[in-house]
Amino acid sequence: MGKTIFHTARITKDKNYDGKFFFGVKTTGIFCRPSCPAPVAKEENVLYFDTMFEALEQGFRPCLRCRPDVHVEYYNGNIDGAKIVSSALKMIYEGYLNYNSISDLAKEFFISDRHLRKLFVKNLGIPPVKIVKYHKSLFAKKLLSFSDLSVTDIAFASGFGSTRQFNHVFKEIFGITPTMVRKERSNLEDYQDNTTLLLKYEKPFDFKQILSFMKSRAIKGVEIVTENSYSRTFRMYNAKGYFTVSNNIEKSSLELKINCDDIKCYMTIYNKVRRMFDLDTDFSVINEKFMKDEILQKGMMNGRVPRLPIAFDTFEFVIRAILGQQITVKAATTLACRIVERAGIKGEDHFIEGLDYFFPNPLELLTLDLDGLGITKTREATIKTAVNAIINGDVSLSVNQPFEKFYSDFSSLKGIGDWTVNYVAMRGMGMVDSFPSKDLGIIKALTEDGKTPSQKEIMKLAERWRPYRAYATLCLWNYESKREGI
Repeated sequence: MGKTIFHTARITKDKNYDGKFFFGVKTTGIFCRPSCPAPVAKEENVLYFDTMFEALEQGFRPCLRCRPDVHVEYYNGNIDGAKIVSSALKMIYEGYLNYNSISDLAKEFFISDRHLRKLFVKNLGIPPVKIVKYHKSLFAKKLLSFSDLSVTDIAFASGFGSTRQFNHVFKEIFGITPTMVRKERSNLEDYQDNTTLLLKYEKPFDFKQILSFMKSRAIKGVEIVTENSYSRTFRMYNAKGYFTVSNNIEKSSLELKINCDDIKCYMTIYNKVRRMFDLDTDFSVINEKFMKDEILQKGMMNGRVPRLPIAFDTFEFVIRAILGQQITVKAATTLACRIVERAGIKGEDHFIEGLDYFFPNPLELLTLDLDGLGITKTREATIKTAVNAIINGDVSLSVNQPFEKFYSDFSSLKGIGDWTVNYVAMRGMGMVDSFPSKDLGIIKALTEDGKTPSQKEIMKLAERWRPYRAYATLCLWNYESKREGI
């Protein structure tokens, strides 16, 4: 993105560029988002930054009018460069380092600490340890502004080791203490209670459409989907609990309420839920591309591509996908519910009614007797094979791996075919160019005048939808549903 575009967006206060770049004013030492309502600064006094981290690193403080530090998500920052850096950033955003070290992060990509640092400095100009410091502080500022959690709780929820460390780092970055931010809350919007976090989104956002998609796939006892909310139990790292997501239309935000026994999970849940509801995808390019396609435009919703619902738990989704091979969604959901009941891993007494169980983890499922649940012996064997491969590390569920590697590893297992691999990659891992070409809904959508296309024809047609074939799949499903009158 060139300086001319930055300048135009800043002068016109274009909200479409919020989060895509930031600008600092040298005479004030303040940085803002493009739509800041403050008087327009002279160009000679302005510096442009691709990320919020760059502005903080150069000593600029966030503007108190447009509040880029609390009102802007930075997933879609203008970050170019190595794929490893992009993937590592996502893991940092999702709270990986609340439970692990920089060395652990480097090992995720099979490189050394030194090499990881070199890649960060080369692509972002900032080492990962500083990115972590800024990210924790920015997340803490959101909690200070948009929740009633105590300062101590916020320190630990944001990944700091102590309140003393939190206070020192926070003041170093923002020039004020956490307590001072909390006192300023009276000047902000009124947020409801101490368990609510707000996840901003760009309109239009069809929350009910996503809930409808999730409802037919909800696992009884683990998930509850109503007309207005989604709830589920979870276990991760050392934490267990449940959360509920609802929509606040007036604030263009999802409201996330978390109940857990380890507050450090807040950052992870916050970012996982953003992925679940596909809040951080820039749809402008995808919408423009698909509107020109005579097939896909029929499955768009009011001229827009549907959001991609990504599973909260990838392992859970692997099992769901295997259960769903060659049977209906309803039948696969019924089988998943039976597995949960058979495992009987109960939640806490204080969980809301209907959230009675946790989904079994790989070790728990491996030792579970699946006889008598209605699962075929072939499918049962496939589940055991897949679980063993995941436990042994033969198959990784990391979203950081190339699709080709995941495809090669997962499809090598007996009972795992092309549809299962692509469906897991698409909805379990959020790989947006995956494409389950053998899906019955896709085949029906592309069948015209009784002529069913061959796999070769489907794959050739899908080439023009790269690199967003997962979204093309959603459009094809929608189109087929419209034709069937569903």
